[in-house]
Formats: sequence, structure tokens, C-alpha cells
Amino acid sequence: MVFPLRSVLLLVLHQLVCSVSGVEFFSSINEMTKVFGYEQKMLLHMQRFLAENQGKLDFLKARLREFESERDEAREWGSAYLESPINQYLLNKRLTVDWQRVENLMEASTGEKPLNRLRKLRNRETMPDKKELDGAIDGLLRLQYVYRLKAKDLVRGVLDGVDYGTQLNSEHCVDIARLALRDQHPQLAHSWLIEAKDRLSGGERAKELKPQILALLVQAKKELEDFRGLNDTYQELISIHPVSEEHVRNYETFMETLREKSLLNESKTILEHPPIPREDEPVGEFQAYSLTCSGHWQLTPKEKRHLRCGYVTETHPFLWIAPLKAEELFQDPLLVLYHDVIYQSEIDVIRKLTNNRLVRATITGNNESVVSNVRTSQITFIPATAHKVLATIDQRVADMTNLNMKYAEDHQFANYGIGGHYGQHTDWFYQTSFDAGLVSSPEMGNRIATVLFYLSDVAQGGGTAFPQLRQLLKPKKYAAAFWHNLHASGVGDVRTQHGACPIIVGSKWVQNRWIRENDQSDRRPCELWDDSLATYAQILEMNKRNEAQAASS
Repeated sequence: MVFPLRSVLLLVLHQLVCSVSGVEFFSSINEMTKVFGYEQKMLLHMQRFLAENQGKLDFLKARLREFESERDEAREWGSAYLESPINQYLLNKRLTVDWQRVENLMEASTGEKPLNRLRKLRNRETMPDKKELDGAIDGLLRLQYVYRLKAKDLVRGVLDGVDYGTQLNSEHCVDIARLALRDQHPQLAHSWLIEAKDRLSGGERAKELKPQILALLVQAKKELEDFRGLNDTYQELISIHPVSEEHVRNYETFMETLREKSLLNESKTILEHPPIPREDEPVGEFQAYSLTCSGHWQLTPKEKRHLRCGYVTETHPFLWIAPLKAEELFQDPLLVLYHDVIYQSEIDVIRKLTNNRLVRATITGNNESVVSNVRTSQITFIPATAHKVLATIDQRVADMTNLNMKYAEDHQFANYGIGGHYGQHTDWFYQTSFDAGLVSSPEMGNRIATVLFYLSDVAQGGGTAFPQLRQLLKPKKYAAAFWHNLHASGVGDVRTQHGACPIIVGSKWVQNRWIRENDQSDRRPCELWDDSLATYAQILEMNKRNEAQAASS
């Protein structure tokens, strides 16, 4: 079940500004579920206020019916209500804008008690504010860009082909377009503004919105160099909304410059998304990550035909009794997905251990760990000694990987929020991080390997993308991915660069086990050659060529 889109995009909003020391909602579905109950209490206070003011303000009554309808729909859909990013934006919109209007109307000498209680709720530290609303919209735009979604679908509540039923109105489209322009995404902004214009209805609010839409379209078309469209839109704007003389002079000067350069009639077809690049076309790291997340980059059947799946028994004697189900996803570097290697009873314990411990995740900057939109999730670290279940999981990881868990880091648990993602990165540390003192327990060495447990299924999106391997791991509850981060020589393997793809719908929980290289030499010895300079497959191929040349000479 899915909550109506109308409430979740509003629930995601509080305290982007407090993301280091305070609560933050848009980066964790788990945290958003906690704040949702406040709106239910606000509805009760509003009901009491109206009971004391019978016949007062028909607008308030209409607003109450609208809010109650949304509440009832949310109850019918259940916990999945908070899993849709569009729902999250709309809920954020209501809590930050619509409730403010309600509060203003309720200000009167009667009904002071419910009004004061409503104010007390809205002023809580754990209520959303405008900056977290921006975080919610940013998550929507990330989904649109990475998965190449269309605004005309999103506005109808269609997310990657699945219809969730709730529609956005013209005002919502303007909010999203404005942020897209601010963050230098003019193509996306243009698509949202076209939808905003098409969805204008009659009434005073439409008269207010139309000049805003046209003004933003002028800005978008200018950035996209659609000068003919810019002029047509500007003429439409001034026909319905007078502008200052200074603005007219500036615009005429700009148009004269275009005439001199013969650009006035320059018109461009504005694409919402750029074309898919050719195989031989160079792409940036983020674009490669996005193409992998969206499924446009993947291995061919020929490249996958040598991959195997089966039962693993050789890494520990216990596995003779209880073998592990393993699926080989790549051979060099090794990437394996183990199935059914964690249990619901263990996940239940983990959820209790992580309760009220999640904080906004950071990334390693030049000289410090910083909060960044590159990583929108909330995390916590828990030592293996905290519960016997964590020690049991570590023994299982040792059986799976044949690595020593004595020097593994604390268990990391993460929950992702609206469009939650972690852009392309490597798990191993660069030497600069060691030099800056950003690596805990540096004496344990670098991260030799990663085991990533999936603690939940995800309805849409949320995969783990390996752009250089053209592999996308879809989240599968109870499974775990394993890969080596370092070459056998100890050098970081850049081919293991990966990223957590944005969540379209759902709540994603993962557990990371990062294993350090100290005391692993008997488990993964160095090769007789430096495997960081060339892969084993490349060396075999080179030997074949040398043998062929020697035979022909």
C-alpha cells in the first residue's frame, strides 16, 4: 500500500540547517514516520477550534474537510504512505504553507486554547521548516534526473511507470521549478513550468501564479538559449502583468544584443533529458552512475554467460552442513551476492538497537567529514559487542568471505529518505584521509573488503550501482553483497566504485561490514605480480599474444 502523495512531500522537511546536531527528516523514512503523528494532533486542535466558532469562516471548514480526507486516505493505505517521494513533498507543503494559512485564520479571541496548542505543536523543534522542504524537492529532482522520469508523469503521480493516484497542482510545479532553476537544472525547471502553466485553473490564485510561471519560463529559456521562445513568453508576460520601466529597458537592451548577433529568432528544441550517450562517448562519473541506476548501462548476455551461481562450502567446515547460496555477478574484480544470509529475527533485533540512534550521514571531505547532498541517509554505528546477534552475523561474514573479522569496523546501519542515495564513491580510504586523521583506528589498515546486507526490500529504485562493472544490484531482503575493495597488492581498486541509487518508493535499510586489511595476509596473500597495474585477465591475454607471436616468428 502507498500513502497519498499529498502528505509525504510535506512530512520531510525539518532541520536541514540542523543536520549535524539535530533531527532531520527528509534523509530518513524512519525519522519521518515519527513526525507524522503531529499533524494528526493538529487536526484535533483544529476541530476543537471550529467547535467553539460555529459558522465562522467557511474556508476553514472546507480546509478541514480536505485535510481529514487526506488523513483517512493515509490510514487506508497504511505505512507505505510515507514511502512515496511525491507524497512526502505534498505533506511538507501542507505543513509549511497550508497550516500557516490555517493558523492565521484561527487567530481570534475565541478558540484560544486549541489555537495555543496548535502553535505549540507547530513550534516544536521536531517540526518541518522551509529548508527541509527544499531537501524534499531536491530528492524529487534527483529521481527525475537519475531515472530520466518525465515531469508530465510525476505531476500525475506516476513514478517510473507505477500510478500512485495523487496529482500535483500548478503551485506545486512552480515550487519544484523554482528550486530546479536555483540549482542550475534549467531543462528540468522548464518541464515543470510547462506543467504548471497547463494546470492553471480559474480564480484569483491562478491570476497570481501565471505571471510567476511566465517570469520563471523567461529565465529558463534564457539559460537554455531558446531566444525566440524567450521573446514570445516575455511578450505574453507583459500583456498580463506590467513591469517596471527599468526592467523594460534592461530587456530591450538584451534583445538588441540578440538582434545584432542574429540570435533573436534562434529557437531550440528543449529536451527534458539529454540523449543516451553512445558506447564510445565519454561520460562523467555521475552520469555513469545515473545510467547504471536507470538500467541503461548493463552487461550484455555474452558478458554474463560465464557467471555462475551455486552453493559455497569451501570457506569454512560449517558450510558443509549449511552451505551458502551464492550468485556470481562479476569475476575480476570479484562481486558476489549471497542469498538468505540474515534472518527476520536478527533484523528485528537490529531495528531495536538502532531506535533513536540514527544521525545524518557524512562524507569524507578534504580535511573533515561533512554533510553533503551526495549522501542523503541517516546512519548509526554499533559495536559487535553490543548484542550477541551482531557477533553471530560477524561469524557468518567470516564464513562467507574467509576473512578475519577481528579488525572489522563497528556495524554500520543506514536508512534512506526521500530520493535517498549515496553518489558514486569507493569504500577504501585514500592516503590523504589517513594523513588528515579522518580514518578511525588507522593501525588496522585500509578496508580490504565490504559486505553489504539488505535488511529490507524496496518497492522501486534503491539499487547498488557499480558503473565500471555495469552492474546494478536490486535490494533483496536477507541478501548480502560482497566485494574486495583493494587489489591483493593493497592498492585501492577503482573498479569497485559504486553508489546507492535513489529510492523512488519505499524505505531502504542496509547494514555495512567494512573489513580492515590488518592480519589478513594468510587469508588473502599477495600475488607474485602487482595486480594493481593490470588485471589477471589482461596478463593472461598478453601472455597469449606473446606466445602467438613467438610461434609465428
